[in-house]
Amino acid sequence: MSTNEMQSTAFVDHASAAIAGALAGVPDADLADIYALSLFVFEMDDDPRQSMLQLGFNTRAQLASQIPFVRDPQEAKWNFAFWLQNELLFIGEPGTPSGDLLEALLRAQGLWYTDEQEDANFEACTPIAEAITARFVALSVAIARNLHTSGLIERRFGRPIPVIVHELEYYDEIVEQTAAANPPGLSAEFSAWVAGQGSAMP
Repeated sequence: MSTNEMQSTAFVDHASAAIAGALAGVPDADLADIYALSLFVFEMDDDPRQSMLQLGFNTRAQLASQIPFVRDPQEAKWNFAFWLQNELLFIGEPGTPSGDLLEALLRAQGLWYTDEQEDANFEACTPIAEAITARFVALSVAIARNLHTSGLIERRFGRPIPVIVHELEYYDEIVEQTAAANPPGLSAEFSAWVAGQGSAMP
């Protein structure tokens, strides 16, 4: 295994263990009501070097409470804007163990630039920024996949539930990365909702 592969595995394993700890804190009585997990991908201050994941989940009770406010119940079910926003865990936050692992991984792969370099030549840093985002999304998908392949999700919830790897907008790449993050077919309902959003646009 190469150094890059070992660093990636270390980050995925660290994040997965942190997620396991966060999910262990969810009351057992709530588990049956949870139908999906969220790995929300975002950047602090719009800076790809500060890419982060936010762990959350949604429940059927929350879904039922939001249906009166939407035209399509599927929107309440899958659009993160209508979810609980419970912020169970942040992964990759600068200055934390996961953030340090992520920065070391990116630097080792040549995916980094300084503030001074960005100020001096923003355009030259743009491809690196895009590559950082792509790498972080790939790592996020690997984390979600590991939650399934390790058996963590089934052990905690007693059944497989989808992990949505997403931003605040939904488009083809979100569908593709979420499909890759889950066992075949598990995110099909989410995918169908996103496809329906596109067909409903004028």
